[in-house]
Amino acid sequence: MSIQLLVIGLAGSGKSTVGKAVAARLGVRFVDGDSLHPAANLAKMAKGTPLSDDDRDPWVANIIAELNKGDVVIAASLLKRSYRELINKSVKQVVFAQLDAPKSVLEERLAQQGEAIRKDLLVAQLATADPLAKHEPGKIYKSDKPVDDLVRRIILDIKMGD
Repeated sequence: MSIQLLVIGLAGSGKSTVGKAVAARLGVRFVDGDSLHPAANLAKMAKGTPLSDDDRDPWVANIIAELNKGDVVIAASLLKRSYRELINKSVKQVVFAQLDAPKSVLEERLAQQGEAIRKDLLVAQLATADPLAKHEPGKIYKSDKPVDDLVRRIILDIKMGD
């Protein structure tokens, strides 16, 4: 069974935590999607500047390239449906696990991580985020649940082809 999973969601949703745990249990590589951004994007994000669609194009291309290398779990925001559709057209087996939590939970997690600058990014993300549509391969998961429960559910769904 090929594993090409994208754990997606807003800042503070738990993408990296859940993604690492899923990858470890499945015995596949984990990649933090932020590491696939060009340097200019990383500089903008460090300043709290939201990225434009043009900024994200090379990032999405890098995600596609990473998925095409084989079994992998990637944690990335991928908030806009247009980005996910491009990936879905380019990678046949990709599955999305979108993590969703109330804004108050996301803000609390970011504050606990000492990432106050990301609060502005969260506001921008909330304004532009497209929820996973029924036609997209994957599922939305409530990420205010315990990590182990999320990981078990995601792996079960992958194995069942849900």
